[in-house]
Parts: sequence; C-alpha cells; structure tokens
Amino acid sequence: MSVEYDFDVAIIGAGPAGIAAALTLARAGIETVVFERGQYPGAKNVSGAALYGPVLHKLIPNYWEDDKSFERYLTTKKITLLSESRSVTIDADLRNFNQVPYNGVTVIRPKFDRWLAEKAEEAGAMILPDTMVEDLVWNDKQIIGVKSGEEELKAKLVIIAEGANTLLVEKAKLMKEPKAKHYALAMKETYELSSNIIEERFHLDENEGVSNEILGYTKGIPGGGFYYTNKETVSFGLILNMDVLTKKKLEAPDVLEEFKSHSYIQKLLKDAKMIEYSAHIIPEGGFKHMPKLYGNGVLVAGDAAGMVLNAGLYIEGINFALESGIIAGESAIEIIKSGDYTKKSTKIYKEKLKGSFVYKDLKTFRRASHFLENEHMFTTAPDLVTVLFEKLLRNNGQPRKRIVMTAIWHVLRKTPLFALMKLLIGAVRSL
Repeated sequence: MSVEYDFDVAIIGAGPAGIAAALTLARAGIETVVFERGQYPGAKNVSGAALYGPVLHKLIPNYWEDDKSFERYLTTKKITLLSESRSVTIDADLRNFNQVPYNGVTVIRPKFDRWLAEKAEEAGAMILPDTMVEDLVWNDKQIIGVKSGEEELKAKLVIIAEGANTLLVEKAKLMKEPKAKHYALAMKETYELSSNIIEERFHLDENEGVSNEILGYTKGIPGGGFYYTNKETVSFGLILNMDVLTKKKLEAPDVLEEFKSHSYIQKLLKDAKMIEYSAHIIPEGGFKHMPKLYGNGVLVAGDAAGMVLNAGLYIEGINFALESGIIAGESAIEIIKSGDYTKKSTKIYKEKLKGSFVYKDLKTFRRASHFLENEHMFTTAPDLVTVLFEKLLRNNGQPRKRIVMTAIWHVLRKTPLFALMKLLIGAVRSL
C-alpha cells in the first residue's frame, strides 16, 4: 500500500538532539517538522547547564559571536568531596580554556534551546510547540508517522528525541520498560547573583565561568551536587539515584535541604536569591542499557537513547545530544535519498554513531554505572579523603603519626576492608 507523506522527517522533541537533527536536515533541503510538547523549545527547562567540546561549533560555526548562545566560557573546574564537617576541593584554573573554540561554556536551557530552534527555523524546519505526540502511526511493521490527539501526520522517517521519558521508544518496540535504578532525579535551582559578586566569589575575570561537581553528603544515595556560573545567576542542584532514594524511604527535597546545609554549599550560595526550581529525570544506565537505536522507519537520539555519560565526578549530556542529533540528521539524509526506510537502511545511523565520541565514550565507561551503585563511593571515599587532609594539616603540638595509615584506620573502624578493596577495584575497572 502506497503512503502519502506529509513530511520527509518528523522529529519528536525540540531539545538539543531534536533541533540538531532538524537543523542538519533543513540545511539539506529535507522537509522536516519538529513536535515540542512545551509552549516553546526549552520551556520545560529552567536551569543552566555546562556544554563541553567543539560540537556546537561544528553545528553552528563561530557560535560565540552571538552573545545569545551562551552565558560564560568555562576556565575553572572544581571537584569537591564532602563529609559531615569537612570538604576537600581540587581546583583547576585552566587559562588555555579562554580561547575560541571554547572547551566548555555554560548555557541557560530555555534561552539556549530557543536560540538553537530559531536557527533550525531559519534553515527551513517547521517547529510545532505545545503539541504532544502520544503515539506512532504504523503500516504493518513499519512506522510511518506520529499521532497527536485525533490527528495523524505521515512521515517517511521518525526521529525520537523525547528525552529521558521514553514512552515512545517503548511504543516503537525498541526497549523494554526501564528500571528505576537506571535513572536519577535531578533537582535544579537557579540563584540570582550580580556578575560582580559571581566574579569576585569564584575568582573569575569577566565572562569566565566555573563548574563544580560535588561528591558526598547525600545520605549514601548515589549521585552528587553541581553548580555552574551564568552571567548573573548560579545554577545549583543535586542528582540522586531514584531506586536507592526509594529503597531508603527518603524524600528528595529533604536530602537536598540537608545537602544545602553543609558549610561548603552555604558559602557558595551566600546572599543569593533562589528564583527558579525544577526537577526532572536523567538516564544513568549507560552503554549496557541503551535501547535499540533504529528500527523500521525510526531512529532514537539524545537522552531518549540513554546517551548521557556519568563517570562519577562529571556528567555530560548536552554535547552527546547535539552530536547524536547531527548524526541522526546526516543518516536521515542518506536514508531519504535511498528510498528504503526499513531497518536494513536505518541501521546506517548506528554505524555512523560508532565512529563518534558519543558511542566510544559510552563504551569506554560502560562499567561506570554499575560502579556508581556502590554506596561506599558516596560515603567512605569522601570520608577517607577529607580525613586524610585533616590529619595532614592538623597541628596539635604532638608528634605526627603516619598520616595515611591513620586516615585508613579511621575509615576501617567504620567500613570492612573487603568493601574498601571492592571499591578500589571497581574504580580501576570502571574509570
């Protein structure tokens, strides 16, 4: 049965992955429509984020010439370990990162997503906001479009970029029902601070930014905190594994408030006014728990495909979404030209993806998600490091003991040696 198509490609989701695909396709003259359930692209996001690597420059050359594209370029990276009354921070001030193309920038997602979507529209893509795609249209075993309410729209190819809530990926029969342990709850807050205070507090020059990943003091729940500096706001938040959070019968807002009570966090947020709050889920299953990436008439990109790298002390997602979206767009161009929309043809997407940093990094760190389920990573490890530094720096007028052994003995009183060895071996294998 022949099908009369309304568009060449229908994209579900106007986040970084969906818009990157749409922009790539529109530039090639492919008729493309993007469905976004928010009132506008980025409407569901209120927080800032860090965007790493050259992928944005690849998609939009010299993007930094448009001051709407980002907030600050990242020159400082902090990694902090917290225990109950102590904190230790590794502070890397990297001067070479202030040169274009920047190694990383901070963005505010509502602004960034709208800016990116405008580029796609200028190239010829159609974006339909406030439109919820509830189902897929099938012709036997072939996906041939999408359904919103009572309306059906036919497309030669569908790209699912719906984010972490993978209802349509499941309906496309590309994954089973996900497990809670493969997802995290990300609570994000935006705080208002003047640019002068931000630059003074974090020792930054004008337009420079800092990102900070924070491990520990989360009641043993796998996850961690973060903050990023924007022009006149600070994005702060806490990520918690949903499965462990539920098993411990803890309320996420309570864990967040206790986390914020730590002296290190209080100093970061001193005199800052919270102006926005949001929460959403992010995929943490990693390489081993990605869905099938293609099928008859369908591709999956970005968070919907589980393309988030969580290596413990840093999380990367937007750059993975952009790259996978670009590759999905490039693959779709070839698929459209071939006239074959079956999985025999759509598999080219995975083949192309295998050559990218997205697939390679996820594969390299494929054991990280399992390692990060170890509670000792978020309790014992921060305690060991912070105690070690306290013992190293304390002077009580008494002869000094062997510092490392003293710190290890302090931890062994609370944690079995076997657990420590398991943690160390897991770290070596995973990271």
